[in-house]
Amino acid sequence: MLKRLKLMAGALALLCVFGYAKSGAAGPEPPPPAQRDYLLACGGCHGLLGTTNSKAVPQLKGLVGYYLNTPEGRSYLPRLPNVAFAALSDQDLAAVLNYVVFDFGGASVPAGAQPYDAAEVARWRARPLTEVPLTQYRRRLVARLIEHYRAPATLGSSYADAD
Repeated sequence: MLKRLKLMAGALALLCVFGYAKSGAAGPEPPPPAQRDYLLACGGCHGLLGTTNSKAVPQLKGLVGYYLNTPEGRSYLPRLPNVAFAALSDQDLAAVLNYVVFDFGGASVPAGAQPYDAAEVARWRARPLTEVPLTQYRRRLVARLIEHYRAPATLGSSYADAD
């Protein structure tokens, strides 16, 4: 019931954001499916444009692409519990991950980075990061990205004080 209410609230917010009230006035084009799915499933916490003021929620804009520098980082994104358990098909989740990485990642995306596909997403989301201390796992991964791939320290700022 709560999940249904959240989805309905998200859908209503999406309609308001893109001007599709029943006024009959012509509004902008609806967002592409990957952007729509991001807005409904992720945008509430990560922000409409991948930016957030919260220290508890990772910033995506200009940073998320660094994770694609290593196989561990690449697998990390689809294995995050809120991502792995998203109510999206593997194909739709791959599209959302690609939208997030390639649209929000900007210069943080390594040259030659390949998009996710449905088969890869299915493989990784079958092994969600639910049996490891996520904060410690992320700290170790981010430290490696900062040390070896010149990721900025802000990549780890969202959980610096978390335990």
